[in-house]
Amino acid sequence: MTPKLLKRFCSVATAALAIVAVWGGTATAIPIPLFNTGTDNTNTAWGAANVPDIHYFYTLSPTAGPPVTVDATIWPIFGGPWVPNNANSRWIGPDQSSQGPGGSYTYATQFVLPPTTNLSTVSVGGMWGTDDNSLDIEINNVSTGQVSGGFGVLVPFTITSGFQIGVNTIEFMLNNAGGPTGLRVDKIRGDYSLIPEPGTLALAAAGLAGIAALRRRRTATL
Repeated sequence: MTPKLLKRFCSVATAALAIVAVWGGTATAIPIPLFNTGTDNTNTAWGAANVPDIHYFYTLSPTAGPPVTVDATIWPIFGGPWVPNNANSRWIGPDQSSQGPGGSYTYATQFVLPPTTNLSTVSVGGMWGTDDNSLDIEINNVSTGQVSGGFGVLVPFTITSGFQIGVNTIEFMLNNAGGPTGLRVDKIRGDYSLIPEPGTLALAAAGLAGIAALRRRRTATL
């Protein structure tokens, strides 16, 4: 490679690296503060029963009051069919014994997305279980068509659309035929990227234009 071509090659490489750095910086995933059921503000499961959940609330329920952590020392968790609690999450329900009237229950949790959010990049996922049958997961009152595997297993869920700037509400919907009822959400997580600033986009466009011009000049001299 001649010194002249080497110089041009270095110029192209430098411009390309600058674009990668610019785009890579704006595409950095920002975590969404989401919490599993039955946890404190560090996302650690409460050690006691009958603790009101500080991250989940009812938007529909045949009972009054907030959902609370279910007693893990009694059935249906201890010696029962429910997936055992772990250090990351606990079952929550109408009371510590998980007993509640029949009917529909909707547990909700919320988070906020800033005005600079690129909504096409938002994603939320995790694991969930219900007693009894699940009905749906909704994001901002829009159905995602997802159902759980019941109370004996936690299954994955993913939400990739339906988000909005400001407050977002995720609703976990289930039905209780009578007797034990509850919700478990584990390993919930989410992230998003920011919309590139106009100056950033202009710099990236200039870099691409520079690469194109250098390539044309190189072709013309060959």
